[in-house]
Amino acid sequence: MKKLLLLMIILSVGMPLFSQPEKGNPIPVTTDSKSALAYYNKAMKLFDDVKLNEAIETFKKALDQDPDFFMANYQLAFYYLLNRDRDNFTEYANAAINCKAKLSDAEELLKEAIVKLQQGTINVVDLGKKLVEMYPNDPNSYTNLVSFQSLAGDSTGMVETLNKAIKIATYPATFYNQLGYAYITLKQSDKAKEAFDKYIELDPKNPNVYDSKGDYYMYMKKYDQAYESYMTANSMDPSFSSDKAKLAKRLYEQTEGKTLDIISM
Repeated sequence: MKKLLLLMIILSVGMPLFSQPEKGNPIPVTTDSKSALAYYNKAMKLFDDVKLNEAIETFKKALDQDPDFFMANYQLAFYYLLNRDRDNFTEYANAAINCKAKLSDAEELLKEAIVKLQQGTINVVDLGKKLVEMYPNDPNSYTNLVSFQSLAGDSTGMVETLNKAIKIATYPATFYNQLGYAYITLKQSDKAKEAFDKYIELDPKNPNVYDSKGDYYMYMKKYDQAYESYMTANSMDPSFSSDKAKLAKRLYEQTEGKTLDIISM
């Protein structure tokens, strides 16, 4: 994906006054607007597919329907925090914190987290662990914990959490993607490769799986294979990987002293 931290922005989804059904006991999402919830769920799916710009615009459409929608404001605040956009983070964090709706216990935990983050406290891992204790069968509780562990720089904790999430998730592809990057930060390249290969196996029609595998090859300095993987992603969706492919080609030619055959972009 685009950056390691951006892997961690796929946060909570669940049941509100209206919701899509999920197994077990899902994290509640409070809104009094069915259309806002529909946009929210669509935005979360777009995040899952790493269509970030579309996801952001869709969250904003949810807020057009319900400006007091806590989780939509929370997601945008967290996104802008990860992207170091202080002004937008502050705007959406304030909207989340000042939400007038009666929030669920889980949302109150996330509200506490955003308050602490706004105050400059980076380590909110304890709140993520509480969320997992409250909703141990909802993969989204683990996603939140992983996000908080990422902010705190706890790659070992991320690996532990992601492996637990994989065991309870019906569709764990995204977790394998995150796991691959977590293993890279721990310099465990063999395990990273296994995770990325599993991601490809589970979601082969998603261009991001090949973008992520390209990132792995770049880490391994296998620039020709990185180029090929990036171009596979780009051929599936032109919004993916073009600049990365050009960088991989340039690095290959610098290190190998010969031209890399070009696949048209």
